[in-house]
Amino acid sequence: MTTSADELAELRRAVRGTIGAGAPDEAPAIDRGWRASWSALAELGLAGFCVPAELGGYGSEVPAAAVAAAELGADLHAAPYPGIIAAADGLARWLPPAERGALAADLLSGVHVPGLALLGPTARITTDGTTARVDGRASAVLGAGEVDSYLVVGSDAMAHVAAGQSRVGAADGFDESRSCAPVHFDGAAGVTVVAPPGGRDELLGLYGLLCAADALGGAVRCHERTTSYAADRVAFGRPIGGFQAVQHRLADHAVTLRGLTLLCERAAGSLGDGHVDAARHTLLARLGVGNQVLHLLHDLLQLTGAVGFTWEYGLHHYERRAWLDARLTGAPRSASRALAVHEGWTAHDRAPGRRGDTAWTA
Repeated sequence: MTTSADELAELRRAVRGTIGAGAPDEAPAIDRGWRASWSALAELGLAGFCVPAELGGYGSEVPAAAVAAAELGADLHAAPYPGIIAAADGLARWLPPAERGALAADLLSGVHVPGLALLGPTARITTDGTTARVDGRASAVLGAGEVDSYLVVGSDAMAHVAAGQSRVGAADGFDESRSCAPVHFDGAAGVTVVAPPGGRDELLGLYGLLCAADALGGAVRCHERTTSYAADRVAFGRPIGGFQAVQHRLADHAVTLRGLTLLCERAAGSLGDGHVDAARHTLLARLGVGNQVLHLLHDLLQLTGAVGFTWEYGLHHYERRAWLDARLTGAPRSASRALAVHEGWTAHDRAPGRRGDTAWTA
């Protein structure tokens, strides 16, 4: 099924209504208790956008998943959505058939919530038929300690591991809107997940794109809030939005955000359709968002003056969240390197232990 622009707009409104998003110029309230509302979001279809249709999902509706990620990012929602969708995609397609159907039903209903754990270069997944053993550490896992299981991705193998088989380290508190922490696997038992050739890179591309959409959604909302503030804040007898210097910066940022939105939309459509240039489009979206969003957010913070730096006004949360999105995927550096390799601009030589684009999984 191909999602139309009208359907995506309706999805955007439905997500906002379900999560109780306020007006664009209102500061979202941070609530880390996202599991209580996840079943309602699953009913909207958010859990099944990348679950095969034969298992009850929507197939490969990456554009819909990207819209949902952007809306959750704009609301500073605590759900680890990029990891949930990427993990659900891999598990529903590549788990052994005997386990795939039952798990897919729980994924779609929101009863079971998976996360994505990307192992470092020294970690190992040892497989023996359908069973697997995981030893090592994933340094930054969204939803660590909150999800029910992990799709563990190594350099040459994948495994599905119950959360109870892992140990969660100290949380990274820089982004206060979501849980992120290292996860340790000490001989954790799991189920082997066998991806086809290119499947692992496709999965990581989906994860990277959804992280970019999350950061972009927050940047768009931050721009809306800053524009609203500029219309109301009076200085020297007039709204600060009446000064050309402020107008030009806001206009420049609006153009940048529109361009980044188009990049993400093209990448999502290419991934969903299995287009031959999907990898290239995804890398361009990751690179564009990674290169520009953090600088843009910091300038928007400055445009609000002193209030933007206060704890209560909350604009800093968008910059913190975008920083974590970039860290999770190694953007923009890993995207630049991978794009150069993909386009043949550089020799594909690596130092020992390096894994090209997937080095950001460390």
